Amino acid sequence: MIGYQSAAPKLIRPAATVHKQVVAPAQQGTSNSGKVTEIIMRDDELSNMPMLMPLLAQLSRDDRWFVWVAPPVVLPKALLADAGIDLSKVILLKPDENHSVYDLSRQALKAGTCHAVITWPGYLSEEELNDLEDAAREGASHGIVIRGRHNA
Repeated sequence: MIGYQSAAPKLIRPAATVHKQVVAPAQQGTSNSGKVTEIIMRDDELSNMPMLMPLLAQLSRDDRWFVWVAPPVVLPKALLADAGIDLSKVILLKPDENHSVYDLSRQALKAGTCHAVITWPGYLSEEELNDLEDAAREGASHGIVIRGRHNA
């Protein structure tokens, strides 16, 4: 089910994968695991979101969680489901006073239980971006950072 977690959750495998063989995170990786991809948008609006829907649908088909950290808006469940996104594998994380977008993203990437983590962090320093890449490698996850051009 899609909903917000307000603190750093313990990330576990989706219930649908309980019957499958558990593989160590380092062995689960695809060619995209351990990498961070940046998508720079002209503005912070979601006018380009339809273009991203096929990518998001593909990313939701893995056996591990697909984490969204601080999306600028919560899209209607019907729109996401119609685009082919498996909502049973999506976790939305919302930052709070104890957990920044960056911290939540890094923790989700590092956990090893997330296939992909898509995040809208705003500005990231080069060091923070490198830390996200290190966390993605450690967790055999793929990170997608979406930022406006003014935050690139």
